[in-house]
Amino acid sequence: MGKLEVRRIATWQLGSTALAAMVFGLSLGASAAAASVLGGAIAMLANLAMALVALSGAPAAANRIIHRFYVAEASKILVTIFGFTLAFGIFESPAFPLLMTFALSLLAYWVTLAFARRPLVLEGE
Repeated sequence: MGKLEVRRIATWQLGSTALAAMVFGLSLGASAAAASVLGGAIAMLANLAMALVALSGAPAAANRIIHRFYVAEASKILVTIFGFTLAFGIFESPAFPLLMTFALSLLAYWVTLAFARRPLVLEGE
């Protein structure tokens, strides 16, 4: 995954979060819109943390790359846990809009990867 894909994912996640925040804001009020933005932000920050760790460093041997991706995934999980802890523990956000927008933002991530312009190919193919 290159920097172009990271930008494309971030754009779609931001767009889906903004759309969800508008829908929840118009239908359920300002606190639902804020919770929606928080849910999208948690997903986006978690993906950003993963991308920064996974794409950092120089090209390396396969075992180092795999290790880097394990660390990147762990950082994504930790950012997600921290985000939900803040959202529910400190901000006391409404759960439905927060979780729905979090899920929508993750869906945007996977759909963007599924429709990437460059096919994923293994070295040597």
